[in-house]
Amino acid sequence: MSMRAEVVYHLARRDVVKFLRDRQSLVATLVRPLLWILAVGFGLRRAVGTGAIGVDFVSFLVPGVATMAVLFSSMFSAVSIVWDREFGFLKELLVAPVPRATLVFAKMISASVTALLEVSVVLLVSPLFGARIDPLGALLAIPVLVAFGMSVSALGITVASRMKTFEGFGGIVNFLIQPVFFFSGALYPLEGLPPALAAVVRLNPMSYAVDATRGLCVGVHHFPIPLDAGVVLAALALLGTLAVRSFSRMQA
Repeated sequence: MSMRAEVVYHLARRDVVKFLRDRQSLVATLVRPLLWILAVGFGLRRAVGTGAIGVDFVSFLVPGVATMAVLFSSMFSAVSIVWDREFGFLKELLVAPVPRATLVFAKMISASVTALLEVSVVLLVSPLFGARIDPLGALLAIPVLVAFGMSVSALGITVASRMKTFEGFGGIVNFLIQPVFFFSGALYPLEGLPPALAAVVRLNPMSYAVDATRGLCVGVHHFPIPLDAGVVLAALALLGTLAVRSFSRMQA
């Protein structure tokens, strides 16, 4: 194993182990998307029906909630950079003879792994709530969710690279994450939206991650799935480059 691969492995493993050892945070993280399915899925199931979306609303909602889980988990995973800066570990990383891009990649990998743990719980438990998910489609959606998680983590790293306090990071992230989520179509179909809202949704990379996941899992999608995958990969390339540039300029 090369030195860079070892660095990625050990840094990513460190973050994943830290996540798994925080039992309270782990339980809260895993339960949160299930509460969304219960509250929103069953709360609006009868009102929405199946006519407008072609499937049961709970089945329609599960891919959106799974993508939401990736969004929240991957974005907030970048707080570890602020934490490491606060306690001096970041200074050790920045002076190590390792390219900054390698450190960024390790953070992105660990964020995707922790997010996939959450997604796995959502997809495995969702049939208990009556959702009809295609198992093969769910497996095919995993690479899309991994790429989306890495792109969101890259955005979080870009923000964390400029923050020196937890409060500052939390404020900026909450400002960014809410419109990304609510303007993604995670909770509603994209057909028939007002023109202004439809334009915002089309500019949001999460819309394409939700659409691809929903298309693969339940067979309902608005855009061609190759277009969804292409937009997600383009977002990953753009945000990954931005994260490396921001992280390379930061001072411990």
